[in-house]
Amino acid sequence: MQQAEGRRSTRLSISIPVVISGVDIDGNDFSEGVRTQIVNKHGGKLATTRRLKMGAEVLIENPANGRSANSKVVWLDGNQSLEGLRSVALQLMEAQNIWGISFPPDDWTSDLREDPPPVQRAKP
Repeated sequence: MQQAEGRRSTRLSISIPVVISGVDIDGNDFSEGVRTQIVNKHGGKLATTRRLKMGAEVLIENPANGRSANSKVVWLDGNQSLEGLRSVALQLMEAQNIWGISFPPDDWTSDLREDPPPVQRAKP
């Protein structure tokens, strides 16, 4: 587990099979089975054979739990691996555990942006 300063939720290095679909940089519709590299409550990093552009909308589907979520491309690795893969980071439009992590880190189950409950003062 990795909770870096400034991160909204703990990142987990884990390979989860998912299907991504959308429109690539050439305007072609695609659907591709890929594996995650890193995930958190707000998105993840994965490798794809498709060339995507910043801000492109991508649907992520997790066949293991039947969940899907809309996301957008927020980071692109300019390098391509020998296997023809490019790493991309996707931000979920709505923070959630689409990944099916059974025992997620504590910061995945609480909204850290919520205001704390009001303090109850004892009556004199």
